[in-house]
Amino acid sequence: MVGAFLLMGVNPGTERKIYSELKKIKEISLVHEVYGEWDLIAKVDVQNVEDLDSLVSDKIRVLKDIKFTSTIIIAR
Repeated sequence: MVGAFLLMGVNPGTERKIYSELKKIKEISLVHEVYGEWDLIAKVDVQNVEDLDSLVSDKIRVLKDIKFTSTIIIAR
C-alpha cells in the first residue's frame, strides 16, 4: 500500500468545485480546502507507485481548473 498527500493549486474561485470532484474519487480518503500557497490537500491510498502515477496523471491533473500539483509520498 502506498499513501501520499497531494497538494493542489487551482484557478481562483474553483476551490469548492474541485473539492467536490475530488471527493468522488475512491482512492482519495481525505480532502481539505486550505489557505496559503496551496488551495487543496488530499490524502490518497493506492496499491503501488504505478497506481499513484495513474491516479495523479489520469484522474486528478486532467481536471480543468487544477493548475499545478505536488505529490508527497508517505514514508511511514
